[in-house]
Amino acid sequence: MRRPFNRALHATLSGWLVGVLAVGPAAAQQQHVPLRLMPRTLPTAAGPRVAVVAIPVDASLEGEALALAHWAEQAVARSGRLELVRLTDALDPQGASARQAKAVEGNAAFKDGAKAYDELDTVKALQSFDKAVKAYEQSDLSRAFPLLSRARVMKAATQVANGENKAAELEMRGVLAVDPRATFNPNFFPPEEVAFVEKERKAQVEGAQATLNVSTQPAAAQVFVDGTYRGVSPLALTGLTRADHYVTLVAPGYTVTEGRAREGESSFSLTKLPVQQRYAALVERIAKNADDEERDKALQELGALADVPQVLALLVRGGPGNAPLTVTGLRMDVADGHNLSYALGQVPRGEAMATGSEALLTGLVGQDAARVDGKPVKHFASGGGVSRRTAGYVLLATGVALLAGGIYFGLEASSKADAFKTAPQGSTRAEDLKSTGKTYALVADIGVLAGLVSAGAGSYLAFYKKGGGSSSSAPASPPAKAAAPVREEKPLEQALPMPPPPATKAEPAPKANATPTPAAEPAPANNPPPPVFEPPPTPPPAPPAKKMTRKEREAEAKRQRAEEARLKREEEQRQKEEEARRKQEEEAKRKADEEAKRKAEEEARRKREEEKKRPKLDEDDLRNY
Repeated sequence: MRRPFNRALHATLSGWLVGVLAVGPAAAQQQHVPLRLMPRTLPTAAGPRVAVVAIPVDASLEGEALALAHWAEQAVARSGRLELVRLTDALDPQGASARQAKAVEGNAAFKDGAKAYDELDTVKALQSFDKAVKAYEQSDLSRAFPLLSRARVMKAATQVANGENKAAELEMRGVLAVDPRATFNPNFFPPEEVAFVEKERKAQVEGAQATLNVSTQPAAAQVFVDGTYRGVSPLALTGLTRADHYVTLVAPGYTVTEGRAREGESSFSLTKLPVQQRYAALVERIAKNADDEERDKALQELGALADVPQVLALLVRGGPGNAPLTVTGLRMDVADGHNLSYALGQVPRGEAMATGSEALLTGLVGQDAARVDGKPVKHFASGGGVSRRTAGYVLLATGVALLAGGIYFGLEASSKADAFKTAPQGSTRAEDLKSTGKTYALVADIGVLAGLVSAGAGSYLAFYKKGGGSSSSAPASPPAKAAAPVREEKPLEQALPMPPPPATKAEPAPKANATPTPAAEPAPANNPPPPVFEPPPTPPPAPPAKKMTRKEREAEAKRQRAEEARLKREEEQRQKEEEARRKQEEEAKRKADEEAKRKAEEEARRKREEEKKRPKLDEDDLRNY
């Protein structure tokens, strides 16, 4: 009776042991549910693909621009409505595909290792987990480092199951050196190994006093150490463990560079991509034309080069010292240049950049701005031409005032000239009239010339828009009207070409124009007494000629005043129309914003309802990753 009892006891104990070994991996996987296979800060989204580019308008701000680009990428990923495409990957699609393929290979090997471990084939499991570690190390560790850490933990667990305790402890020590927060599930490790892990973890944390200086050539780069973003090179890192850390360097226009580095100095050389020169030329164009239409054209070309439908651009300006950065941000539709969002704000430097830029970046990745009348909307830092237009109005008004003043002083000069002709020559009054008339004439000339220049410049600034637009046809008329006084002054000069009619010598009448009378003097030129006759006749014919010129000038002055009044009325009417159009645009934009906000709220509510209805992932789903 003992032998059947022993057999039953042995069978029961064996079944219990097999059950524990089978349940262990499942329980461990259940604890790993919070471990996300995608990058911790880069969740996926189903919206339009967006690439982020940060451009320093001042060359000295290259580091700040790269740091801001990283936080902008996090904002895009957190939005849940846009799909982030890292610019480095977009400019290097082959390299990005190769790194992604290694990550997929690591996932497949990890899945095979987990399956073999469940089936108690620990030898095959160790081979699969080791293969997964090697594959992950060749992927993009700025994103896949959590997967690498998990694979190394499972590799150590398999070594423990195989009785390779020394090798397992070396692997566990290596994991904790680069990832002190790594989780070692008690279902995979016996109590003595768990105690070893906690002791080693404490030792690693307390001994983390190493310093690592990372530098890159020929450009600055974002630095990820053990999968965590640490800043922009050149970078000095402190508080690291004394171990070989995984360093990943990311810079647009260069391939993603990875390596291992210990404490001390570590220099990396970045490899240029074939499109690096073109990318650098586009960035330079954007920086030089940060406030005009050329900026948007270059951004469209950059979006086409990266093969993305949207580009989130950040133009970074800043003063000396620790003063906040001035950032102009816009999210553009590459197809037609429409600014889906636009913002201008201040961003702190250094460690405060992450939180200080959150409001600005969140606004840029929020709702999309609607087009106006089906046309793309564009923004510039100068306020879309508002200050330019205001300056144009000021110059135009100044020009009109100068023209009016010039005309007034011209009439006064003419009046003084007429009075000078009738005053006794050589008298004090005649000299005063002559001096005053010359002064008025000079002031009149200066006023007319300055008025024409000011009015022309003001008309150009107020009405002309580069690149056309809805009001591109309007600027043509105001400059022409501003120059009208120049054309209408020609009748005054046409009095000079009129001497040909007196050439007939048939009308010696003294009441002809001012120029015919000199033509009648050649007849008495043969007489001997010209010295006695020549001085007296010159003054008498002058008054009739001057009187007619004055009438013409008065008529011209009336025409000019009428023209100025008409110009003023047209300007007032145009301003009223412009104000009405601006109000309509603001009302349309407000309605579009409200509608977009309403749709966004409905979409968020719908997503929450779908999230509640969505079933939770089971163990097989997690392993499929």
